[in-house]
Order: sequence, then structure tokens, then C-alpha cells
Amino acid sequence: MKVIELCTTNPVYVTREDSVVCNRPVNLEGLSKCNHEEADTRLFVHARHAAAEGRKSIMIKANDTDVLVIGVNVLPVLINIGLQTLWIEFGQGKSLRWIPVNDIHKEIGTEKSDGLLFFHAFTGCDVVSAFRGKGKKTAWQTWDVCPDVTDVFSKLSKYPPVISEHDQTVLEMFVIMIYDRSSPTASIDDARLNFSARKQRSYESNPPTRGALIEHTKHAVYQAECIWGQATICNMENKVLAIGAGRKIVICG
Repeated sequence: MKVIELCTTNPVYVTREDSVVCNRPVNLEGLSKCNHEEADTRLFVHARHAAAEGRKSIMIKANDTDVLVIGVNVLPVLINIGLQTLWIEFGQGKSLRWIPVNDIHKEIGTEKSDGLLFFHAFTGCDVVSAFRGKGKKTAWQTWDVCPDVTDVFSKLSKYPPVISEHDQTVLEMFVIMIYDRSSPTASIDDARLNFSARKQRSYESNPPTRGALIEHTKHAVYQAECIWGQATICNMENKVLAIGAGRKIVICG
């Protein structure tokens, strides 16, 4: 490949499918073979490799919210290896800026940073639908007044993926609070009935049914745990989603 012929003061890495080439003779252990399918996560395989090679500061040029969320979550992993600062480009044109990931992690705290992957996926991202009419700001404010969900968010941001009945119940209550913090019910189907029959809300302004929420949760868990939760691992492990009392669904091999 042409990259081999490049003469620069810095090493240049190029990925192609599961392989990596560099214009310098370097140790590619931890980079190749890589089974990531998303560039958003493969970036952090390279970030981990750079930190392991002694780099103290890393700047990632990727104008993507998913990348920023992953960066905040995996920052402690990179710092444990030796990294000191992580920056991610965000915005376009005049709004373009470099965001200090260390500052964000410090500002929101370790607990929320640990649960950020699932929170982001669950409340809507590039590949998981959002709750109709309820944006990130509303969901974040609800998290602030619903601390019980923090442990669930943290658990569902880490591989391997397991959703317990308790987790689903807590998530159900969280979604109810997103739509109405004063709701007296802990059942999302009962809440839907209450919103429609008693508060005369339109169908479009109701939360999803419990069945739909369960499927939504599985989709969010797959993205948060199986994909983003293994962002710094060169070869992701098999993705098996366990739900409830011993039931397992193989997502992919």
C-alpha cells in the first residue's frame, strides 16, 4: 500500500477491514486483527494503542456525538494505561471546537460517566430510536431526580450484557418519569392508560407499551454493552444478551 512509502516525522496508520498497516516498523499488537464493524469504536482501539506506546495526549477528529460519549466513558481505561489528556473535535464551521474530555468526565462525575453509554443509547442515538418528543435534555434532567437508575445505567454500559427483571422495572419507572414526573404508577401500561383516559393526552404523546420498551431496551443494551462497551478491545467477544431468569438470546457471533 502507498502508506508504506510515506516519509513523515510521525507514524501513519491505515486500517483495511481487520488489518492495519503503518509507514514505520512498529508493534501492531493490539491493533490487528480487529473485528470492529464501527469506526466509532475502532478509533478507541487506536487510542488505547497510542496510550500504550507512551502518548500522553490524544486528539480525535470526529464530529460525532457517539464518539464523544464513548470517549467520556473509556477515559479512565486510557488514563490507567498512561494517557493524560483526551480531546475530541466537535461542531462545524464557526462552531468547531476541541472538547476536553477530561473536563467533561470530571464535571459529570464518575458514576454518570460509567452509565453514559447506556443512557445515550437508551434515549436515542444514530442506531437506536429516541422517545417521541423527549430529547436528551429532558432525559438528563430526569436522571438528576431519579438516582436509582444510575446503577442500572452503569451495569448496562458494561460487557457482558445481562438484563434482569429488576433492571427492566427501574427503566420502566425512569421512562414514566420522563413523560410525567408526578405519575403515581410504576407500570408503564397503567401510565399510558392514565395519560389517555384521565389526562386526555394524545396517543402520540404517550410513552411506549411495556412490550415495545422491552425490545427497545434490548436494542440499546446491544449497542451500549456489546459494541460501545468493548470499544478499547481489539477483538470483541461474542455478543450474547441474557434477559430475565436464565434466558439468553444470541445477537451475533
